[in-house]
Amino acid sequence: MSFAVNTNDFSFWYGNFQALKGLTFNIQAHNITALIGPSGCGKSTFLKCLNRINERGTTVSHEGSIQVFGHDIYHPTVALPELRRQVGMVFQKPNPMPLTIYENVVFGARTHMRKVKNAELDQMVETSLKRVGMWEDLKDKLNRPATGLSLEKQQRLCIARLLPLKPKLLLLDEPCSALDPAGIEAIEILIRDLKRDYSIIIVTHSMSQAKRVSDETIFMYMGELIEMSQTKALFETPKEERTAAYIEGRFG
Repeated sequence: MSFAVNTNDFSFWYGNFQALKGLTFNIQAHNITALIGPSGCGKSTFLKCLNRINERGTTVSHEGSIQVFGHDIYHPTVALPELRRQVGMVFQKPNPMPLTIYENVVFGARTHMRKVKNAELDQMVETSLKRVGMWEDLKDKLNRPATGLSLEKQQRLCIARLLPLKPKLLLLDEPCSALDPAGIEAIEILIRDLKRDYSIIIVTHSMSQAKRVSDETIFMYMGELIEMSQTKALFETPKEERTAAYIEGRFG
């Protein structure tokens, strides 16, 4: 069994506030893992720790370790640009660049790769848009502003923007929260399809979404891991009373 993430007694602070407390668990590769729990329980903080994006502009500290595909992401020799190539992130609200569809897809490649030929960029755009199911619709519209797309297509584009960098792990932080039911269904179908090629961690407040898309689920509360199990087992036969109370809507 291979793991995408190994977390060992990991704690994390923003200044004096402890957001995560002694997390120890493993996340399997090529699975979809859902993080659930009430607002402020540490889900998004943990997600952002995985590519260390929460270190920008604030004082943070940690104890313990996180390994992503066997590499300690807090080792002093880790180069953050390379880590963020390997661990891509999509946020709650679609955030396409105020550029063309084409330039959005190749933005990361232009930033991180040197001397990429135009033919290579063209291939990246076609391959990435095909992977998220938008090539046929957009192949003749690549010079149009990305901000003119529907919210669902903007979110697909944000996923496509990660793919030229060949990430191993995709982090999705409430990726459907701004979408209507049809958009939610489309993104969920895409997420399940992407599992063939990527390991995926999704933060969601929707219990039904977690049940629909994930293989395993982690329930967090007050910065702590309360329970982790296969999704079907966690929702049908939770071992912890706090898990049962949360998924039954008795708090949160």
